[in-house]
Amino acid sequence: MPVKRFWQIAVLLSFYITVQAVPAPPAESDITRLFEQGFGQELLFFMPEKLPLEIERIQNTMVKKLDQYVKAGVLTRENTRFLAEKIMYGEPREVSVGGYTYKLNEASQWVSPKGIYYGHPRIREILEVSTPMDINGRIYCEVYLSWYADQLPEWLDKIDWRAERALKRARESKEKPFEKRLNFEFKDGKWDIWKDKAPQTLF
Repeated sequence: MPVKRFWQIAVLLSFYITVQAVPAPPAESDITRLFEQGFGQELLFFMPEKLPLEIERIQNTMVKKLDQYVKAGVLTRENTRFLAEKIMYGEPREVSVGGYTYKLNEASQWVSPKGIYYGHPRIREILEVSTPMDINGRIYCEVYLSWYADQLPEWLDKIDWRAERALKRARESKEKPFEKRLNFEFKDGKWDIWKDKAPQTLF
């Protein structure tokens, strides 16, 4: 056999073997299972402001905003006095003012050091799965999916959630789900969500 013909066959055979070595994309059932393992148990947390927060009583807009979380049982409010800089007679002076200190209500079942729980991710629909590709000896594919916030807590019904973008999106996510592209890697004979130094997130 001519050398040229031999190498043509060798290259084609090598290409054929490489193609055959690339596995089929993950099944929808596997994607759903891996999503639940990777993200479904993650809790979504929200902070209305950086807490603890001390404000003057005369800051009516902020007081009104935070008081609804107090009534919902996820924040606490304490009366306080502190020094604040005021302009008096044209000069800045420190004066004692009445105010409130807002903190997370650690006694609430919805509160953790991370913030206030408002749901957890649940996959809604798998929109697209790319063809697996071998990149430098590692096999990847991209999954385009939608998800929504499930098991919304009862405290959300006690506040004006429309004023907070994160809460509004969560409340509406069943009808208007979030969309996300996630990378998957085929490793040790099975697909898994690709994990690197910086883990993938849903936001």
